[in-house]
Amino acid sequence: MLESLCMKRRYWIWLVTIIYIGIIFRFSAMKAVASQDLSSGFSWRILQKLSVFGLYGDVVRFDPWVRKCAHFAEYALLGILSGISVHAAPLVRSRRLNFGLLMMCIPVIDETIQKFTEGRACMVSDMVLDACGYLFGGFLFYVCLLIVRDLFRKR
Repeated sequence: MLESLCMKRRYWIWLVTIIYIGIIFRFSAMKAVASQDLSSGFSWRILQKLSVFGLYGDVVRFDPWVRKCAHFAEYALLGILSGISVHAAPLVRSRRLNFGLLMMCIPVIDETIQKFTEGRACMVSDMVLDACGYLFGGFLFYVCLLIVRDLFRKR
């Protein structure tokens, strides 16, 4: 009984990860105009905050950088969540295979969704950027895991 309860708890992180993947896919399914409005508004707010420090910029030139950073950041978070999920309850025997399959499949599906969305494009460079963000998040999780293990070993 207790063992099955522990296993159920392990799978909750997969539910969170899957919900987050759905959020990523939802952003990809946004039409180009809505996506541009969202990122431009965010870029404008960042530039407004930077102007307090005497830094000024053009939203048109700043926005592509914000969009690329958003791609990287959303996939870094996915890498962290996937790392936790795979560590807690791998779907197949090899944890590396679990992590690698997600790293390859999710960005491809994400960009494929954009290919069929009005005004959006499927870009290989975004797939690579997404995979790099995912690997970075996985690396952060792994480093934190090693630190926590080392702390508990010393006690």
